[in-house]
Amino acid sequence: MFQRLLAAFRTRPPATQRAAAHDAIVAAGEHGRHTAMPRDEWRDKVLHPRLKQHWNTPDALYGTIMAALADGFAPELMTSAARLVQIDDLPERSHATQGIVLLESGRPDEAEAVLRAGIRVAGETAVLLTNLAKVAHYRGDATATADLLRRAVRLDPNYERALNGWLAIERERAGEGGFLHALRDACALPGSWRARLMLARHHLAAGDLPAARDEYTAVLAAADVDGSALTTMSADLARHGHTGLVVTLVGPVYEPAMHGAQAGFSLLRACLETQRVADGETLLARLRPLATPPLARQLDEFQRAFDRLHAAAPAAEQTAARA
Repeated sequence: MFQRLLAAFRTRPPATQRAAAHDAIVAAGEHGRHTAMPRDEWRDKVLHPRLKQHWNTPDALYGTIMAALADGFAPELMTSAARLVQIDDLPERSHATQGIVLLESGRPDEAEAVLRAGIRVAGETAVLLTNLAKVAHYRGDATATADLLRRAVRLDPNYERALNGWLAIERERAGEGGFLHALRDACALPGSWRARLMLARHHLAAGDLPAARDEYTAVLAAADVDGSALTTMSADLARHGHTGLVVTLVGPVYEPAMHGAQAGFSLLRACLETQRVADGETLLARLRPLATPPLARQLDEFQRAFDRLHAAAPAAEQTAARA
């Protein structure tokens, strides 16, 4: 788990150091076909026109910048990131984005200046503090990194990058005991649910289902329980062989309009695996009114699976009667 936690926080090396390892970009062509395009060609024919197209549209410009960052184009994005700061009504988002672009371009001092400017506008937020922690981590300042992440977690205990980074540092500093101590500290913060799910996962791995169930009960008791929390809970329970609890614990809490389709699909899979056909079909009926066409096709697949269970039931009963 430690490597996965740290990877979610660690800054990537400057894009100029990564480009050689990614000399082609996969681009979507006509009819949904994907083709590999040389990086320089993709930059000139796809990225630059797209940035120009979205120059005055903050949401689209932000999405384009973040997608290009993932492909290692940070140095090419500095002008666009500065433009985002000018036009975006969300100063936390725009300053964090420009800070990331500068840091991944190997400019930590400029990244820090932009992030601190964002704090002057938006106040201290978990996102801005976490990205300042990345600057400190880039410089090798472990003390500042840990302090900034700790402050970020206290502002928002459910901000995944801050929580994962802080826990990874505590585990590296003090081993498993330090990790668990930090995790329990995070669980105690007001509104904390992500840390509780991680502690429940720890209990499941140790074979302590009652302790895991206590954490899940605390998360589910919140009136505004997050849909991703239900999805994570369902996946962890199923992974450790407790699929029935997905239905009995998560099922009564799940509301399609509030918690989204993914949590519903997790519940449907649990109903299939435990052959709870009636529960599954009731859930299908609740999901139908909210489904877009792609989601409706997935619901149709679930319906066919439940139909197969229906068809198999009489055959099983006849076999049992003959025996």
